[in-house]
Order: sequence, then structure tokens, then C-alpha cells
Amino acid sequence: MIRNYLFISILISSLFSQSDDEIVSTYLARSDDQIEFKLNTISGVVSDSITTDLLMDVDIEIYTGNKILKHSLITNEMGYFSKENVGYLWKPKIRVTLKNYKTKVFQLNPDRLDSNNNVVVNIPLTPLPMNDRVTDLDRSTLTKRSETFFIRGNVFYNRISSNNAQRIIINSAEAIEIRPKYIAIKVNGLMYDVVNCYVPQGGKYENLSYILRSLLGDPLFKESGYPVHLSEYLLEPSVIFGSVFNKNNNAPIDGAEIILTESKISDNNIDNDTSNLISMSEYYSKENSINHTHGHHRYNTFKRRASDQNGQYAFTIDKPGIYQLTISPPSGFSARTSGNPYIIVQYGRGGWYQSNFYLNP
Repeated sequence: MIRNYLFISILISSLFSQSDDEIVSTYLARSDDQIEFKLNTISGVVSDSITTDLLMDVDIEIYTGNKILKHSLITNEMGYFSKENVGYLWKPKIRVTLKNYKTKVFQLNPDRLDSNNNVVVNIPLTPLPMNDRVTDLDRSTLTKRSETFFIRGNVFYNRISSNNAQRIIINSAEAIEIRPKYIAIKVNGLMYDVVNCYVPQGGKYENLSYILRSLLGDPLFKESGYPVHLSEYLLEPSVIFGSVFNKNNNAPIDGAEIILTESKISDNNIDNDTSNLISMSEYYSKENSINHTHGHHRYNTFKRRASDQNGQYAFTIDKPGIYQLTISPPSGFSARTSGNPYIIVQYGRGGWYQSNFYLNP
């Protein structure tokens, strides 16, 4: 506890030494040529720029350069936020919103990352003038926190029985407080009981009512008798997927050949180079990670796909391993691409890994 307060105190001290304009300019990307970089952990505090009070329940959203939401966070009671294993990002932008404050949007500069690919972002928000403030009721902390686990494009599992669970790809999601301290989750237009929802968390799929147990009014998880984590045999095979885009205009590219290859290495070739490794958001356990350099990898062709008219591709994987994606561009595009990462698949089932490519005409 003392260590946590000390860390937050350091963040606060750094925050109040900079102006609002300084924060934005510090984290703006410097070059239009920036393509993609890896971010491990983003953290920081959000405060009132006038009173310096720390702000709770601030929505922090991380978008890619083509406006796809990658992660959604919310500050705690001390104004602090943190997200681990963010992954690869292309021209990422941060959107920070709180009712009765001016929305702040800025682009992350990879030069601000430390040697471990982490970044601390301290964000002061400017309050709106009194005559511009909205007086309607706020949504509860319970609904806001629930929605952070349901990001568009990600997946969760709906437990149907002890022998059956359904994987659901999220297109839209909303947490609805049916009565005080009791919610239901609306995903893709259908309602789901919070006690049946298992979301990616800490390397496994974890029961949402267990995660939110301190905020829910009833001991739903305890009464359910359900396991904290969904059994692996109920999970579907892992999926590696993504899209291929024109770097100049973000238009999808049809007909690009994507090759998935499987690494064949020995443990004697392990080292600490992780610059090209990616993993699924919230489904990657650091203590079990295996880091390898490109020079020590030996790959065998595993599967091939061609991007469709929407530029999309997908592979299913049924066993753990280290995989690499390479691409053969269609006519009219250069062989030089951004992307081409290694992918750690720690579990043969349940994984959801995204990697996009950007091609030069």
C-alpha cells in the first residue's frame, strides 16, 4: 500500500509541474512517417487543471490511427489508471473524457517510451464554465467499469452450462443497471446475465461477477457456484486475424497473401529481445512468456490465406507456440510493409490475436 501511494505521489508531482499545453505537445507524434510501435504498459493520473484534485471515473480510450478502439480504461478513486500488455499500435491516439470537463485528444509519441516500452501519461483536464455544465445524473461506477471489459472487436464467453460456453465477438456493448447495484450486459443487441460472462483477464477468461463482486449489491458469484475461470476445454481454438491496409489512405487491400509460419527453436536460443513479439490483450501472462530473437527462429510454412475484399484474413490455431506472419503484396504494392510481428500463442484454445499490415503503393 505504501509503495502504491509513493508511486502515485511521484506521478502527481510530475503532473503539476507541467501546463495543459505542455502535456499535449509532449505526447504528440513528431512525424507523419510514424507507423507502428509496441507499448507494454501505459499508466498515469488525471486531475483537475485548476484545483489539482484527482479525478475518478475518467474514461480513457486508446484508438489506432484508423480510429479503431483498442482499449478502454477508467480512473480509480485516486485518479490513477494503468493498462498492461497494450500491444502494437499504429499512430495511436488517446481520448480522455469526463462530464463537465473539456474532452482531450492527443497522439502518443513513441519517443516517450522507456527502455521497457512503458509510458507514464499525466493528464490535467480543464473544467467547463459553470453555464456549460450538464446537470443530468451520471451513470454509475458499476456500469462504467463493466463496459471496460467489452471492447468492440474483442471477445467474451457466455457460460451456458458446465459443459458448454459460447464465444461472442463484440460489435457493440452496454452495461445496464436494472436496479441499484445490479446490472445486465447488452452485447450486439442481446442481454446477458453478468454471472454468465467470462472476460479476458490476467491470462484467462474470468467471471465478470467475480471481478465486480465489490461493486455488486448481491453476492451473485458466490451464490452461482461457478468457477472463477472458464475451463480451457470449453474454449474455442485460438484465432490470429487482422486486416491489410493501404498505408497512404487506410483503404483495405484485397488479394494480399498472408503466410502463417510456426517457429521451430530450442530453449537454448532464448534471449531477452522482445521488440517483435506481440500477444493478445489481457490474455498474455508475463511470467510464462518465451522471448526469442529473429536470428534464432526457424519457421515452417503452416497456413496461407488471401485477404478478402475488406482486407481481412484469419487463421485458427489449436496448439501453443510462437508464430510469424509474413505477407506477399498484390500487384501495385511494394514488398516493403509494416507489421510482420511474431505472435506468442500460449494456449491452444481461447486466444484472440490481432495483427494488421500496412502496404506502400
